Amino acid sequence: MIETLKKFIAIKTIANDEKSNNQGVELVSKLLKSIGFNISIEGDSPYKQPIIIAKYVNKNSSKKVTLYSHYDVEKIHREAKWNTDPFDLIEKDGRYYARGIADNKGILLSRVFSLIELRNNNEELPNILWIIQGEEEVAGQTTFEVIPKHIQEFNSKIYVEETGVYQKDIPVIFHLLETPNRPKFIDDLNNAIYEGKAIYANRHLNKFTKCPFLTNIPKDAYYIGFGPNDSSSNIHRDNESLSVDNLLMHNDVFKKFIKWINKTEI
Repeated sequence: MIETLKKFIAIKTIANDEKSNNQGVELVSKLLKSIGFNISIEGDSPYKQPIIIAKYVNKNSSKKVTLYSHYDVEKIHREAKWNTDPFDLIEKDGRYYARGIADNKGILLSRVFSLIELRNNNEELPNILWIIQGEEEVAGQTTFEVIPKHIQEFNSKIYVEETGVYQKDIPVIFHLLETPNRPKFIDDLNNAIYEGKAIYANRHLNKFTKCPFLTNIPKDAYYIGFGPNDSSSNIHRDNESLSVDNLLMHNDVFKKFIKWINKTEI
């Protein structure tokens, strides 16, 4: 995975760079196609950053999950403040450094390779709708135009945020919308993916603009997040980074999550 991640990081998927964005879309699409996803590239993005709509169909299963990610990255505002080349994946002191490693390329590829490894081991995948957008960092409108029909048609009960966090080395599972009562499945999920060691957060989503994913999910559905980021990730800032150990563990965590989806009765 790391060699592919290096290639992905080196692709400058920034607004209005049509060539680089096409390369990023192609890299992700090719990986997902290799394990049976159907891919469509949708949306007339003014930023040259269309949406990848990836669908995996398992006719023998009724289990469903909708995933959200993005392949674009925040532009570099102050390159002189970086200690390394932001588009060269560097490992130092137990962390990976690069633009997009924590938001969202590292987690995106970790999850892709989790699915690849499951399929290579002849493990069953549920039905999956994966929305991988390209205008996250510019708060574009294309996703609002494209994804509602796909979410409505797919109609799953579980919707997964593009990443999540650790707090003081403890994983966090957050869930929305805000509610006085924790969803009944959360403890079971915690036991399945974190051996019951995660803490919970039921809070407002920390986004600066309206989220096209969250605003389109059904009212009776669940929005959850978990992932490898931490307080040192420096998302959108100089020297963005991600714990090497956390990223490695997330590969296993996400495989456990997919297996949990195959068993849950939600």
